[in-house]
Amino acid sequence: MDPEAAAVITPHLLAREELLWCGRPYDTAALLRWRTVLIVIVALVALGMRWLPVNDPHLTQGPSIQLAVLVVILIGEAIVYHSYLSNTFYGVTNQRVIVVSGLRERAAAAIVLDLLNTPRLIVVRRNARNVELIPPVNPSGAVPFTNPSFPPDWTGNEWCRLIAIEKPQHVYDLIVEATNKLKSR
Repeated sequence: MDPEAAAVITPHLLAREELLWCGRPYDTAALLRWRTVLIVIVALVALGMRWLPVNDPHLTQGPSIQLAVLVVILIGEAIVYHSYLSNTFYGVTNQRVIVVSGLRERAAAAIVLDLLNTPRLIVVRRNARNVELIPPVNPSGAVPFTNPSFPPDWTGNEWCRLIAIEKPQHVYDLIVEATNKLKSR
């Protein structure tokens, strides 16, 4: 368990709630690599359009300005994304999955394990580093400038993502095991 994450998650525990695991996104620089590559490609296209041999300069000036604006937007979104991840802490207890995050002030949100593996919410392990707790009908992903751990709630269901965790299979197994223990009571 990450001691810094434990210090952030512990004040949010309920009575008779035990912290089974806590952590935070690690190696967030790796998560930003694809964003950086995308920003560089768009920037190079914007620069390249400035020097295209065209008789009418307005044909290249408009699109290159629009691409430059897109580059600035992509840089801003990457900064917000990294800020959310660097201020995010995850906890798995015997009753809930807790996510504490925020840009300025951290706020806690939790998903009760009783809801998991029911028609309302299922546990999905998407890739090698993320664990998602999603509703059966999965709405689209995160929107730019929003917290990546909490995709927009367009369906009325609660759900969250544990992004870039160190041992996602272990966390996934803990969540499933804690859920099964609650259901067997």
